[in-house]
Amino acid sequence: MGSAQKAFETAKKMTHYGHLAKNVLLKPLEVQQLPAHIQIEITTYCNQDCLSCGRRDIIHDPKHMTFEQFKHIYDQIQPENINLSGLGEPLLNPHVFDMIKYSREHGSIVNFPTNLTLNDKVIRKLIDSKIDQIKVSIDAVDKDTYIIVRQSDKFDIVKRNIETINRIKQEEGLEHPEIRLNYSFQKANMDDLDELVEFAHEHQIGTIYVQDLNYFAVEAEKEELCGFSKEHLIKVLDSADKKAQEYGISTNIGNWRRNMDDFYNKTLPAEQYEANDTKCTFPWVSCFIDVHCNVLPCPVFVWEKESQSLGNALEVPFAEIWNGPMYQQLRAEFKQNIRRNPICKRCVPPNIFDMKLIFEKMLLRG
Repeated sequence: MGSAQKAFETAKKMTHYGHLAKNVLLKPLEVQQLPAHIQIEITTYCNQDCLSCGRRDIIHDPKHMTFEQFKHIYDQIQPENINLSGLGEPLLNPHVFDMIKYSREHGSIVNFPTNLTLNDKVIRKLIDSKIDQIKVSIDAVDKDTYIIVRQSDKFDIVKRNIETINRIKQEEGLEHPEIRLNYSFQKANMDDLDELVEFAHEHQIGTIYVQDLNYFAVEAEKEELCGFSKEHLIKVLDSADKKAQEYGISTNIGNWRRNMDDFYNKTLPAEQYEANDTKCTFPWVSCFIDVHCNVLPCPVFVWEKESQSLGNALEVPFAEIWNGPMYQQLRAEFKQNIRRNPICKRCVPPNIFDMKLIFEKMLLRG
């Protein structure tokens, strides 16, 4: 892409995001722009059974989205940024590399989380796909903790695959895929967060995402997952943040700081939980589409079995769903901070500052 074309595309994106920022602030019931970011669940198959994941109680008949279904949805939206994930391991979908290629060819930034436990042949395909970012769900920096948290003995495979990606990128002068470490924060691994920063530094990884758990689907396991004090939580995060800044590693710990009371509140027993008052911005900028092509307000809704679809993108044009009566009613309620769905009442939604960071991230690739 020439410099003039690149400048034009960047200006186009900034204009788009300017409209989206206006929507976030004003919260109109009808939104003129289609979402800049979407998340599509391309599979509900998974090859791990993690302690913190409630999919075992939700997914009884796993399914792959077909490439034709994916194209039908994508062509209607053509988002700036697309995340190919949900309650499954994206690399298990046999059409995943076709989906990445199609999205990239149409100008989208593409990413997804992966447990990165598959073989070298898949790793080579992943690199050749030119995906922008992979979010490696590692959740541990040693084998023993990995086995506790992810219920499998594949830490060495994940580490080797990260090293393989780095080696190929260096040998071939490649910038992508960028690797981000996803760390599902819980009692078993929280004291290893400093070591995770060291691991990232040693493996030339520039971003860590400390992921708060959605306990809605794993309430029965909450005692095993939580049980730490707020003071200890702050101490662990502050120490890791200091080390990350020394190494120049980006983290989302600032978001934890801004919302500390709300994040800690989620770790308490359900009967002690107090809903926060942060207004959600998702219905104005993003959406989630599950493996059955049902449109949901955000990915958190996959954990709620009874979540009502706002429409099916195979049966109704997406634009009609996006500004249909159900979406407009949802926006009207969210604008007044009315959260009817129980899962919304136990969520820490991104605030305007967090959305600004998301927009800036999506502008990085010209």
